[in-house]
Amino acid sequence: MNMITAIAPHAQVAIASKESANTYKVTQKRGAIMGVGASVSGAGAWVKLSGGMDFEIQSLESSKTYKEMRKSYNISGGVSGFFSWITGQASADTQKSEIQTALKEISQSQKVGGHVDIEMMVTGAVPNMQVDASAYILVLQVEDSQGNTFNIASNGDPAADTGAQDSNGNALPNNDNNSTITL
Repeated sequence: MNMITAIAPHAQVAIASKESANTYKVTQKRGAIMGVGASVSGAGAWVKLSGGMDFEIQSLESSKTYKEMRKSYNISGGVSGFFSWITGQASADTQKSEIQTALKEISQSQKVGGHVDIEMMVTGAVPNMQVDASAYILVLQVEDSQGNTFNIASNGDPAADTGAQDSNGNALPNNDNNSTITL
């Protein structure tokens, strides 16, 4: 089984609460999907990016608290939806406490086997320039106050949690993203 290598951090947030000494730093990263790539060039050129990879990771859906929060706060699916919510909405102490509880539950859960199947159309950002595109899956990398780290994936919104990037780590436009994530 391949391990997802988390690269290209997008943003991070620290979750701390007055009631708890434990702090979590959550970083959204792109996990490179090894061996899934294609090249594209020409004005308006699109290329199909397809392939798959097996991995082991901790599942966002393993947390009962996360599932309850998703319903209560109408959080979008996938790690992208959860990260967007915690960076934009989690200011109340009760929400921070719930987020900490969810992250603790996930940290104590067993890693699960996962599989991502990539199927999307990709184009370069600049017309008439060759671009080497590679697939990625969004993961959350979590570090607790003791320095322990773990990665989280989700099968809640595969189209939002997968994409393509160029060799510099820049996200590329994609279309018809029919990718799947199985955990």
